[in-house]
Amino acid sequence: MLPDGIFDNAIYNLRIAAHFTNMSSGPLTNVTVYLESVGDPGIVPVAQTFTFATIPAGASVIVGWNANFQNATPGKRLVSFIAKADGFDARRSIQQIFVSQTRYSPITNTYTCTVEEGALTVSKISAISPAANWSNGGSDCCKCGGRGGGSPMPFPPYIPTGATMVWTPNPAYSGVHGDLPFSDPWWKILAIIVAIVAAIVAIVAAAVGAGQANFSVGGTFDETQPSVHCCTLKGAGSGKPAFTVAGVASAIASGAIAVACSDTADPFFRGQAATPPAPGEMTVGEQVVVNWELPEAPNAGVPYPADVKWTYTRFTTSQTYSFSVTETQTNVHVAGDVEVDTPSVVHAFEPLWVKAKFQKGGGYFSGAELYAFALFQAPLNGLYFVVNLSDDGLGFDTAANDGIFSGGLNLELARRLLLEDGEDVYGVWRVFVFGQDVNLTKPGTPPEIAAQHIGGFFVASAITLTFDPSLPCPMKAQASITVV
Repeated sequence: MLPDGIFDNAIYNLRIAAHFTNMSSGPLTNVTVYLESVGDPGIVPVAQTFTFATIPAGASVIVGWNANFQNATPGKRLVSFIAKADGFDARRSIQQIFVSQTRYSPITNTYTCTVEEGALTVSKISAISPAANWSNGGSDCCKCGGRGGGSPMPFPPYIPTGATMVWTPNPAYSGVHGDLPFSDPWWKILAIIVAIVAAIVAIVAAAVGAGQANFSVGGTFDETQPSVHCCTLKGAGSGKPAFTVAGVASAIASGAIAVACSDTADPFFRGQAATPPAPGEMTVGEQVVVNWELPEAPNAGVPYPADVKWTYTRFTTSQTYSFSVTETQTNVHVAGDVEVDTPSVVHAFEPLWVKAKFQKGGGYFSGAELYAFALFQAPLNGLYFVVNLSDDGLGFDTAANDGIFSGGLNLELARRLLLEDGEDVYGVWRVFVFGQDVNLTKPGTPPEIAAQHIGGFFVASAITLTFDPSLPCPMKAQASITVV
């Protein structure tokens, strides 16, 4: 999940996912759900109908459709879904998705993210680089699997520490504030999209080849110190789950941009408020130069600080205005501990299962408030299997909306892949749990209010970034299961 559910056509194959909630007072039976259409012929979804024998009252189930976004047009696009249950007429739900287009210019070493309201060009990106032992499996890396050493990760994360961002509105505007991108998120979200997309394009390219991502996305960073340390772990079968690990790490690292630029109002909006143009002037361009220092490594769910300096400049048809700020911001996408429950021993070929509770404030995330998943790591060569965790009262989950997210792995199906790699199911499996928050802002919320609510950030992760190479392994299993 990218922040605020934005789909960028630099990555061709993406997944449109949705939570469907039973709003009735009783269980629904023989439920079918399918994606009817997308309001852009350039977005090509794979047809699939999901069926549920029953959905408990109040439960939210998550479903998803693979779609090709290669020829998608930037902007807001409507998606039509159909759901039907016994005793009820079919119900159509029309929702909006956001589509952006990120491209890289090797001539100027700049990224440009284009949406209907304009284009954000990002340059002079400074970042903390990964330590050498990240990519070569040094002695302090990757002992989480119990064997020491590790396989190279094709694109370890860089933690951004600054950038120059130029917004070109389409069209030029009068007055203090221009249109927000998609009339919803702040401009800074597009900068995060640039950072994550650039990383994931490289990951996808390494995993499945050039035909799956736009190779005009790529570039270099101005590297700063200290360096980042983390595990590099082998993935399952074709290696794709290893790239899930790389993608998670890159998304967590890129979240530093959101922290530095604030959830409440970003430097563009605040700079606009401080530099009202004279009557008759049109704003033709805006620039934010921002740099920040991180006293501690940015980690999922942790209220880490960022010491920030930024300067906003407004370019009008008549003159130039500037405004500068020095401040400390703190990550607001926070959560508490993750409580994980698994069986200690499973007999082949019973399924492996995991149940997890994600703390927040004085309670727990529940239902559709979280997108959660687990990685099951096989015993011998450390192959990974990705499993969604849900709180819908179905399958391995015993009750809907009780704050317990559950999922399981079919060991018989997993064995087929394991045998191809020369291993079997017997031994100790390790379980790693992750969670991302969800933007639950209701449609129709005023843009300046909606923009303060951002979803898609990791609030729980088995991956820990650290600036200290002497610390223990930064990817740790929350549980283990012995298969006999």
